[in-house]
Amino acid sequence: MKIDGKSIAKEKETELKLRVENFKRLTGRSPKLAIILAGDDPASKIYVAIKQKKARELGIDTEIRQDLNTNADGIIVQLPGPEKLILQIPLEKDVDGLTVGSPFLPATVKAVLTVIASVAKQSLEVWVVVGQGRLVGKPLADYLEKQGKKVIRCDEFTTDLKLHTLKGDVLIVATGKEKLITADMVKPGAIVIDCGAPKPEVDTENVEKIAAAITPVPGGVGPLTVISLLENLIQAAYNTKITHIESTNP
Repeated sequence: MKIDGKSIAKEKETELKLRVENFKRLTGRSPKLAIILAGDDPASKIYVAIKQKKARELGIDTEIRQDLNTNADGIIVQLPGPEKLILQIPLEKDVDGLTVGSPFLPATVKAVLTVIASVAKQSLEVWVVVGQGRLVGKPLADYLEKQGKKVIRCDEFTTDLKLHTLKGDVLIVATGKEKLITADMVKPGAIVIDCGAPKPEVDTENVEKIAAAITPVPGGVGPLTVISLLENLIQAAYNTKITHIESTNP
């Protein structure tokens, strides 16, 4: 079964629009996201435009900046961007979840967890995370371990990758390597999450025949990633509102 990420994202959008409308009633303003865009990378500009478009659809304000001088509820640095700027973002506004201590999970990590929750009908014993990158694999594995899950981490140094992937009740792939995972590497009945973009990292056509569920590329995790970022932003805005109420009503 292919998991329809677009459909899940639409359901989330309906919920988030209601939260934005409620925030406006409480504060008289919209939640606001500041996007730090450094340089003229064409791909970065495309990704920023996608985020701005979805934010507008939800009723969220955005601004493009080159510095951190902003009163926005959340701040992100469009990657690739200066590491020093990322580290200077106040933790309560780090809606990309890139710094240690941020209260927010990275958007793709949230997207993966949302997708799995939509299809998981029973307890999942072993979680295999292939790829230990900063944006997906490592923070996802860290989170799962904190939740008490049995996690097998794999990276470019893992020998006999197949030996490990075959153990996974859930197999999550985030490596950047096209069609790395083939059908003989997947446990029958597993949930397979392909975080590839723009190309799939799983041989979808053949893995689908033995997996209980699989995310296609495109149309799987991708549609939920921007939604998850904006969900973090809305929560950051509510957190700011609550803090303000508490500070004015000791």
